[in-house]
Amino acid sequence: MNSNTLVKKILILAANPKGTSRLRLDEEVREIELGLQRAQKRDQFVIKSMWAVRPTDFRRAMLNVEPEIVHFSGHGEGDGGLAFEDEKGQVKFVDAEGLAELFKLFADRVECVVLNACYSEIQAEAIARHVNYVIGMSQEIGDRAAIAFTVAFYDALGAGRSVEFAYKFGCAAIRLEGIPENLTPKLLTKNQLRTKHSNTTEPKVDYTRLRDFLAAGKWKQADRETADLILKIANREEEGWLRNEDIKKFPCQDLRTIDSMWLKYSNGHFGFSVQLRIWQEVGGKVDKATESLLEERLGWRVKSNWLPYDYDSVGYSDLTFSLDAPQGHLPARLAGIAPRKFESFWGVGSGQGAVPLCLRHDFSLPSGWWWCWTGVFFFSRVETCKL
Repeated sequence: MNSNTLVKKILILAANPKGTSRLRLDEEVREIELGLQRAQKRDQFVIKSMWAVRPTDFRRAMLNVEPEIVHFSGHGEGDGGLAFEDEKGQVKFVDAEGLAELFKLFADRVECVVLNACYSEIQAEAIARHVNYVIGMSQEIGDRAAIAFTVAFYDALGAGRSVEFAYKFGCAAIRLEGIPENLTPKLLTKNQLRTKHSNTTEPKVDYTRLRDFLAAGKWKQADRETADLILKIANREEEGWLRNEDIKKFPCQDLRTIDSMWLKYSNGHFGFSVQLRIWQEVGGKVDKATESLLEERLGWRVKSNWLPYDYDSVGYSDLTFSLDAPQGHLPARLAGIAPRKFESFWGVGSGQGAVPLCLRHDFSLPSGWWWCWTGVFFFSRVETCKL
């Protein structure tokens, strides 16, 4: 190796905590290492790999390795953070601001950060305030796409290409494999981020109407306003319903704001955090049995009718819009937001979302599908955001 050659150190951090889906992290890291060993500029790179990484391991590695490139492989939960491990191998989330603060301390050395984890664009944007190049994933990304991208990315770096070229090369590799996820990786640069924030003003959500409805005890209007706000925040007003990916990425701060207002004006009687506690008490699972127990506790089922549905006969209007309602009874309108095309297909409802929010595949059933209430999935987001 030429003594004048500038060697760049790549720190690869891998975490696959207990209870999370298994990822092919070993294959990803092995392919990166093999690619760089064969690369034209292989003498310019040194790789340090770490497994089952805890936050403590991460910060110590930043001090000891002093990397120019940091690569994280594992799970991400949007606003919830990146999934590191704790001392028992369980999930330990690290949020965007925590990561940004750490990278800020090493901004004079770290040139590029790659977050090869689902929904990691949020963390990437925070880190890009301090690091020149950061790559994150805008949505869920499969194993095959994740491996194809990173292997091609480091192949290009090993050939002496720029980060911008390597990023495009990685996206092209996903496409060449016939995987329709080539738009999932996103490259953020510090300069672009500065321009964005200096030239634009991000619209803020106006909670005035919700506050006024709650303060006046107008619970029905507040319930509908809550659903409208959630759709607006998720940028799903036109569609009028939420996908599971929208729920996974829903901003924790907005969720906390809405919940805190319901708690304040109902004296702790209503709110998402109240519903979350009850959901956990009845099992905390996303299944039909838990859903049924939850409906009973929240007062959402009368005989065979599920009240949050906006049916013409019995439904939304039969909810109890007062503090005499069972604890956690509101907000409830979110449960009635659904795709209108499903509603038309089944021939029920008022055109305002009268069927469950999602379908789940189950080959054990004659139809092969079963309805589920996405409000239960929403509770998992409430849980992740630690309300």
